[in-house]
Amino acid sequence: MSLQELADITSSEEAAIGFLRGRNALRRTPPDCPTCLAPMNRVFVRKRSQFWRCSRHTSVSKSIRSGSFWDKCHITMVQAVRLVYNWAYQVPVKHSVDQIGLSETRIIQWNQFIRDLCSWDLLHRPIEIGGPGLTVQIDESQVAKRKYHRGRYVPGSERWVFGGVCPQTGEGFLELVPNRRAETLLQVIERRIRPGSTINSDMFASYNGIQNIPVNPPYVHNVVNHKENFVCPLTGTHTNHVENYWKNAKLAFKRMCGVQGTNLESHLDEFLWREKLDPKTGQESFYRILEVMSQRYPTP
Repeated sequence: MSLQELADITSSEEAAIGFLRGRNALRRTPPDCPTCLAPMNRVFVRKRSQFWRCSRHTSVSKSIRSGSFWDKCHITMVQAVRLVYNWAYQVPVKHSVDQIGLSETRIIQWNQFIRDLCSWDLLHRPIEIGGPGLTVQIDESQVAKRKYHRGRYVPGSERWVFGGVCPQTGEGFLELVPNRRAETLLQVIERRIRPGSTINSDMFASYNGIQNIPVNPPYVHNVVNHKENFVCPLTGTHTNHVENYWKNAKLAFKRMCGVQGTNLESHLDEFLWREKLDPKTGQESFYRILEVMSQRYPTP
């Protein structure tokens, strides 16, 4: 979407409402009056919101946002569209403050609400990668929370994230795990990696049971000893792709000026959600998240 198109959509409250209704992100048909069962009419009654109101029973009204993602919010629909647009195009929060006219705290809060949609979408479209004839590289990484985003790592704040990527398809997954024990990682492998995949890893002991995971066809497990080589000279096994996948994820977190531990899982979901898009553009993110919004909060 061009900036001119955004300007047209957000030129007025009516234009923003029309756009969101066209994307099924706001109610499109009038509800029935609970008293007389006649269709209600839409009237403008407040600066920041519009309401459906019964022409016979004027005391009966319902917000046009009712039942939608924007239910009970206290922002204009112009601000709503711009919030989604800036999130989709990954506009820095500090820039959004001036563009949207909301405080930094509120924009961060709304960004979290939108990330929750990503989490919901991933829950209903679970990620599985690999398969017969395909290779999946796996690795785990420590993500630690810094106090005040600077200085030394705080003891006890470390979080482990386990991930994998299929070089042939470019598909990947990242999952927050409580520990790196074999029973934890092997369960994730069985859930995320399709049977018959060839799995490449380092020599971490928790991976020793991969070939014993009860899947059909079974996994093929290759290892590389990183203490000696980055690429196994005998088999060509390496984990370069998953390490690059990690780098991209951490760069995304860095652009957000760090990620609080309590929000780490939702940020991982956002990264994975964007990775699943094809093409991975701001425009695709914008229209897809509106689609998810209409699915999560369906309005007639």
